[in-house]
Amino acid sequence: MQDNVYERIHKVLTWKRIMAFNFFLFLVLVVPLSVRLTQIDSENRSSAAENEGTTVVTPPPAYPVENPSIERVTEFYGKKGDTVVLVGKNFGDYRWESRLYVGSVEVTENDIVRWSNNIIEVQIPENAREGKVWVVVNGKQAEWNGNLLLTDVGRVAEMGLNKEGDRRASVWVANAAGAKKGLLEIGYGSEPISVSLMTEGNLVTQTKSVDTVGSKLMIEFTLNTSLTSNNSKLVNIEYPTNGSLEIVRAELEDERGTIINISVEPTNIKIN
Repeated sequence: MQDNVYERIHKVLTWKRIMAFNFFLFLVLVVPLSVRLTQIDSENRSSAAENEGTTVVTPPPAYPVENPSIERVTEFYGKKGDTVVLVGKNFGDYRWESRLYVGSVEVTENDIVRWSNNIIEVQIPENAREGKVWVVVNGKQAEWNGNLLLTDVGRVAEMGLNKEGDRRASVWVANAAGAKKGLLEIGYGSEPISVSLMTEGNLVTQTKSVDTVGSKLMIEFTLNTSLTSNNSKLVNIEYPTNGSLEIVRAELEDERGTIINISVEPTNIKIN
């Protein structure tokens, strides 16, 4: 008599065949999965090793032998959170244990954007006050001879350069009522250069110097009468036809010696 379906299945599916089939499934499914998991683990370990290898390591302190110096602070004005750049010498390739003060307060590690031997880029701290900028490198201090002007504190005057002709430019101010004396530092590209006041007063000093960036002319002046709030042409500059000019630093004070904050548009302080 012919076997029914169940008997034929029973004869075909012996225990040996069932075990062999299960082993085949193990090889097909489980082994490739375990191999892939091993590969993923290896990739993760390799990635971690690579990340660990790219960690920036600061070398031990090796401070410059020469004293530090600050030649310029650009911009010489700004609001809290803005970035200013210190240009100078012998800051050290890394900060190490050096300290930096901006607006008369010490900055934190989070405020520093970049630190190199000749340039320090830093954000104006939230608790900064209008005032000095200095750095202490290995116990040696260097102070910028200007004042950082905060444009989000009190009244703010405006200043800029106007090109008046091929060889002449003027420095103008606005909203500077009460200004009686001041300081102006002009960066220039070539000689000869000369300045004169366009309102009645006296040029107290004229000093030329050269720093890492280029040539500068600094003037200090006093006015016979305090400025009004209207636009005023303050200084006349004569310079070569192929020369360039830039306001590097400016300060205005009233009769009591109180500093008047100054703001400038970057496009208004350069003539090429």
